[in-house]
Amino acid sequence: MTTAASRLGFFKITVDDAIASQRFYEEAFGMVAGEPIVAPGFREHVLKTPDEACGMVLYQKDGLKITRGNSYGPIGFYVPDIAAAVTRAVAAGAKPQGEPQRFGEVCYVFLETPDGHIVELIEGMD
Repeated sequence: MTTAASRLGFFKITVDDAIASQRFYEEAFGMVAGEPIVAPGFREHVLKTPDEACGMVLYQKDGLKITRGNSYGPIGFYVPDIAAAVTRAVAAGAKPQGEPQRFGEVCYVFLETPDGHIVELIEGMD
């Protein structure tokens, strides 16, 4: 039996302030936002990197107590220059979680976003 291949369309993360979070991802990683979805009690901002079909949705819901725990993985970005990417992310409000590390030909580092999500930057995956 043959089935159609699935295609990842988006993933959604909860944030306290979708407008501030959008600004962070635009400044730190060059993401571009579409028109926000705003309804009574919630808002969603869809962000994409240029030339990518998959999007990230910033989800803000009134009255939703955001807890993150440790059961989710980091949001990963491939970057051409890890030092420059860290500098941009920190200037936009990220907090480094240690120094960049090497794993073979790959260099990686973890950052914490202003919303407390963990981002992994990876250089050398081209």
